[in-house]
Amino acid sequence: MGFMHRAAGAVGLAVILAAIGCGQSATVAVTGTVTLNGKPAEQAEVFFNPKQGRMATGVTDGNGHFTLSTAKPNDGAMPGEYVVTLTEYYPPDKPPAMPRGGGLLPSRFPPKYGDPGQSPLSATVERGKKNDFQFDVK
Repeated sequence: MGFMHRAAGAVGLAVILAAIGCGQSATVAVTGTVTLNGKPAEQAEVFFNPKQGRMATGVTDGNGHFTLSTAKPNDGAMPGEYVVTLTEYYPPDKPPAMPRGGGLLPSRFPPKYGDPGQSPLSATVERGKKNDFQFDVK
């Protein structure tokens, strides 16, 4: 009977430790500011394209400030390395007119900033750090 009590206690302790470990969010808070030629870039969509893991996105406000979301609003991003891309934000209720003959949607940002293969912008998100990034596009 003593062995069964100890085994049950060990299982109970394992369950409690597992529950504590699950309490830490997989994402961390990430904020930042986007400027274009030194001025706040309002209504820009910011994409953190991961080298591994899930993409995170955000939209800038009138001050060029953004907060990233991965699985739910404003939950941040997974720790890791990212290539950052920028595009125009088109609200779902105001879709853009597609360019004649196809191609990219109009953007005030040079095309390389919208392409993860060409964007010079990068970020490393780290747990336990203030993940606040500044991107000044010219």
